[in-house]
Amino acid sequence: MEKLEPVSILRHGMLMSLFQEHEGTVDWGRKGSQAVVTLACLFIVLAGMKIAAGVLVPVVYGFFLAVLSYPLVRWLRKHRVPSVIALGVTMLVNLGLLAGLLTVGVRLLVNFWGDLPRYLRGLERYLNDTAAWLEGKGIEGAKTMVAGMFDWNTIVGYATQQDVMKNLGGFLGTTFGTLATVLGSLIMTLIVMMFILMEAQGTQSRLQAVNRSGGPDFTGLMRSASDIQKYLGVKTLISALTGMLAGFWCWFFDLHYPLLWALLAFLFNFIPAVGSTAACIPAIVEALVQHGPSHAVFVAIGYGGINFCLDNFVQPTMLGNRFGISPLVVILSVIFWGWLWGPLGMFLAVPLTMVLKVLLDNSAEFQWISVAMAKKKVRHGEVEMAGYDLGDDEAIGSGASTENPNRE
Repeated sequence: MEKLEPVSILRHGMLMSLFQEHEGTVDWGRKGSQAVVTLACLFIVLAGMKIAAGVLVPVVYGFFLAVLSYPLVRWLRKHRVPSVIALGVTMLVNLGLLAGLLTVGVRLLVNFWGDLPRYLRGLERYLNDTAAWLEGKGIEGAKTMVAGMFDWNTIVGYATQQDVMKNLGGFLGTTFGTLATVLGSLIMTLIVMMFILMEAQGTQSRLQAVNRSGGPDFTGLMRSASDIQKYLGVKTLISALTGMLAGFWCWFFDLHYPLLWALLAFLFNFIPAVGSTAACIPAIVEALVQHGPSHAVFVAIGYGGINFCLDNFVQPTMLGNRFGISPLVVILSVIFWGWLWGPLGMFLAVPLTMVLKVLLDNSAEFQWISVAMAKKKVRHGEVEMAGYDLGDDEAIGSGASTENPNRE
């Protein structure tokens, strides 16, 4: 038998190692087929969710309203109030708040709609004056460009002839289809919320029994529910504070509809990233038309200061480091849920994405997507994924929270 030289032995070992690595490689053909099937299934699910939006949206809103309202039920039961009375008081509080917001909002919208043509004409005048000023500074074609941007006669005629309730129905129609179904969807939301609150007590024990009986483990989802409850509570408080400060600022600068802009700031603050910006535009336009550019600038500065302070100082202090979703994911979630369920989907973009993150986090196959959705953090000069750095006291699987669930 021929004796192998040391160099030949080394080459032989490297060759065997290469073959062993080839044997352990991933079957990309099978993985690709699985990816295609997964994408096809996802497309079918999303198409079904979009078609069934008229049913799913009220159910989802009922669930999140129940999560937000449950602390009141729990507090009443803790003070020995009977369960039926506690549930009734909670439902009455929700109905009172909802009826009050709808009544005030619709009345203010009706009054504002009558003044809308005047504001549009004023805005047209300021835009034409700005175009004339630009042409005076040597920018040719500014007037033509501004005139071609908007057909002001058509816009003013549309605002004059259209009824505010019809336009409100068109706004909600992207989700519900027609205004006639809005009331039915609202009733469905309240019914779902009521029954969820009735069944809320003992849910954790029931899910543990389901797991012991061979069902899935919902521990991460239950932990996420408490996080979502805290997020919704803090977001509601911050939105209310935003509305109050915005309304006071508009009243201070003598705008005609400070209460309407306060209500708009409260509602739109639930839409991440773009909501606060969209809420300030009508107030700035009214200040521009009614009092001139200086007032408009001060109103814009006030809105910017309110949103900056609350979003960057107050809200993070109250929430802590418990919601590790990347800002890019937040923006994409607003776009996605807005496309899927219309404007109402945008309001719940972050809570829905948090639930989705928990479901992915507890899936061995798609856990990498949850890791990709996590917010980055800098520790000791290095960038890490919040909740996924796998230190001695952290582990993957913490749901929407960026903190270890087992940590004291």
